[in-house]
Amino acid sequence: MAQLAAKLISVEEGFIIPEVVDELARIAGGVPSMKSGPIAGPFMPRLLDIGAGRIAEMDADGVAVQILSLSAPGVQKFAPDVALSLARLANDRLSEAAKAHPDRFAGLAVAPPQAPVEAAKELERAVSRLGLKGLIINSHTGDEYLDDPKFWPLLEAVEALDVPLYIHPREPGAGLWDGLMAMTGFTVGWGYAVETGTHALRMIAAGVFERFPKLQVVLGHLGEGIPFMLQRIDNRYPFEIGVTGKAPLPKTPGEYFRGNFTVSTSGMNFAAPLRAAIDILGADRIMFAADHPMENQKAVVADYMAIPLTDAERRQISELTARRVFKIAA
Repeated sequence: MAQLAAKLISVEEGFIIPEVVDELARIAGGVPSMKSGPIAGPFMPRLLDIGAGRIAEMDADGVAVQILSLSAPGVQKFAPDVALSLARLANDRLSEAAKAHPDRFAGLAVAPPQAPVEAAKELERAVSRLGLKGLIINSHTGDEYLDDPKFWPLLEAVEALDVPLYIHPREPGAGLWDGLMAMTGFTVGWGYAVETGTHALRMIAAGVFERFPKLQVVLGHLGEGIPFMLQRIDNRYPFEIGVTGKAPLPKTPGEYFRGNFTVSTSGMNFAAPLRAAIDILGADRIMFAADHPMENQKAVVADYMAIPLTDAERRQISELTARRVFKIAA
């Protein structure tokens, strides 16, 4: 019997609500920048559309399902009370869109790490009552990372709810940002990967996956460079541990990565790195993403479909991994 064609599920697709735009504009003094968020520019109409216009583009471009998440920096730049209020509003709106178009949209909740206990409660509401499929965090929060135990009540909730955590890039934290700004043109293509990949490694190094062994994390851009360095990381890890005398982790960094992480193709729909990622991680740890509207969805889909893959690999990356990770029914 012939195998059914894969339905293309795209897992890192941005949206925003006007209230978040207004608050980003307010704290930035109305001056748009990469640090202040998407408060101006050509992406705004598509970010605001989580209805018919977006679905029409999906139909034209060959995307069956988008998994939507609040565009970076989300609510992580706001005062905790404001962030929590806007997170609830964004989650409500996203849930409404997903319920209105259940075959086309699913969503990731937003919850402010700067208020971790309340964020955990909001995540429980968003998943259990609103039907959202996971949590998105845009890397650092006030230059602090999820390896800090103060954020672990939120990670505990993610694990207990059995949903994934998607760590999405944002502008790099203090120190790295200043250096990158002196290198015009390298912030997104290099700095975001360094920022987010380092965040993931900090979590491994801090023992997060010993404390939360069932926690599953998603990284975009084929793993923010980590898969392509795993062999060297694993090779040098015991050497450095031996030099410093620090107690080693029970597993190698690569074992944690292969067991607790899945990657998406966002921004990296190119043949050579995708083939390498399949060889390193396996197709069942890879999902397609277009990064709409920050990337040209039609062009991204065309580039992805032109990559030589077996039928089994194509279906796994296009559809099956996402259905498993985000619990999306066929």
